[in-house]
Amino acid sequence: MFRMRLKIVFLSALAFILAAALASAPAHAVKKLVFTAGSATKSLDPALHPGGTFDALLQLPVFDTLVFHTPDGKFEPSLATSWEFKSPTLIRFKLRKGVKYHDGGTFKAADVKYSLERVLGTKRSRWKSFINMIKEVKVIDDSTVDISLKIPFGPVLAHLAIPVASIVSPAAAEKLGKKFRRNPVGTGPFTFDKWVTGEYIRFKANPNYWGGKPKYDVLEFRPIPEASTRVLQLRAGEVDLAMFLPPSQMGEVDKDPKLDMIKNSLFRVIFVGMQNKIKPFDNPLVRQAVNYAVDTKTVVEKVMLGVGKAIRGPIGPATWGYDPKFEAMGYSYNPAKAKELLKKAGYPNGFETDFWHPTGKYTADKVAAEAIQAQLAKVGIRVKLRTGGWGLVAPTIRNGKAPIYFYGWGVMSGDPDMVFYNKYHSKNWGRKGNYSRYKNPVVDDLVIKARKEVSPAKRKSLYMKITKIVLKDAPWLFFKQEVMLVGKSKKLKGVIFHPSERIYFHKAYFEK
Repeated sequence: MFRMRLKIVFLSALAFILAAALASAPAHAVKKLVFTAGSATKSLDPALHPGGTFDALLQLPVFDTLVFHTPDGKFEPSLATSWEFKSPTLIRFKLRKGVKYHDGGTFKAADVKYSLERVLGTKRSRWKSFINMIKEVKVIDDSTVDISLKIPFGPVLAHLAIPVASIVSPAAAEKLGKKFRRNPVGTGPFTFDKWVTGEYIRFKANPNYWGGKPKYDVLEFRPIPEASTRVLQLRAGEVDLAMFLPPSQMGEVDKDPKLDMIKNSLFRVIFVGMQNKIKPFDNPLVRQAVNYAVDTKTVVEKVMLGVGKAIRGPIGPATWGYDPKFEAMGYSYNPAKAKELLKKAGYPNGFETDFWHPTGKYTADKVAAEAIQAQLAKVGIRVKLRTGGWGLVAPTIRNGKAPIYFYGWGVMSGDPDMVFYNKYHSKNWGRKGNYSRYKNPVVDDLVIKARKEVSPAKRKSLYMKITKIVLKDAPWLFFKQEVMLVGKSKKLKGVIFHPSERIYFHKAYFEK
């Protein structure tokens, strides 16, 4: 009897200890995906993008757009399940039913109208020009919405897939006002959790996501300005994915058996702009001479270690509408021809000027600028490098104070209209995007015709005509299509790398 009672006491005590241990342990180990880049985000509100593509990157987890633009250029349903062009200027969208916002509200057609009109009505929205082809958004019923356009617009679906066209919770946006940029509420795969400036932005998996709950619990972004530090943290396993790695450390990541080295081709073009209203760049012969003076292929392949693809036209191979003929039509390296053109333009001994460029904004931007400086010097163009942070260089360029400058354009839609209209049309002269102050009435007319055309074949034909003229006018030194270097853990799978510099994590998972 005594032994029996002792056994019962022992088993009871054991059960108590096990129960206490289980109660104190978490229900499951929290799975976290940590990624990093060099710049900090300034806004999580889709109406505002003061930080450019980095703002868009961190808005992706929280919000959805009507359509999803796949990396290979197709359009898939997102918040819209289908769409139909009722006419060249009217699209009817059928919307997904039963979708919930993170604050519990139900998504409906009126929210599409609210979200798009909110962007168009925001004075400080840098990117509202991407959707300003919209004339009216009309609610047909809770699951149907019509979007009418001011003009037929060929790349309309691509523009509606850009984060600026994300759908927000009207209730949260109205309640929070300016605070919405740091407390976003959408329908996306992750809910916003916490933002500690300079340290991290944290999101939690949305258990009610219409596309299925993500396969991990927490998504965390850490801004790490120093590229070598990003590599160290990646190799140490402190981060799972690191963006915009330096070319000099590609080999280090590539040789690490725990990591994958990814070269993601982008829509972004890098160019050297020339301010067409500042002498001597007001003379097209001088601008042509600059193009002949620089061996872009050697600079990209040798100096920049092959990160990117040298191009001889306004857009690169990743962008829809690109034609290999652009390369044959463009400039080749010919310093003798450059000297001949400079002499013809009245500068037989060359000239001096200031070359503005950022450092750390684009891949190997400083070494590229130095290489371009050296090659221009060989034909008598003596440039003084004006090196600075983006906060100094960008305003100087946009205000037209930089005679010649190093710049990149993200082409978020992947459509040539975003280059030809934003960068070459005189309507966008100056700070709106045409920083080179380039103007050609024929180009203006052709660009408008191309954006109004809905036939892909006819649009491509028009862009060929535009490219021929732009190459002759040479408002830029046509340089390269960008590549983003990304290092990630081999165990991390399912990440979607988009040429627009957007990275989607909603289908990501860790391989066991």
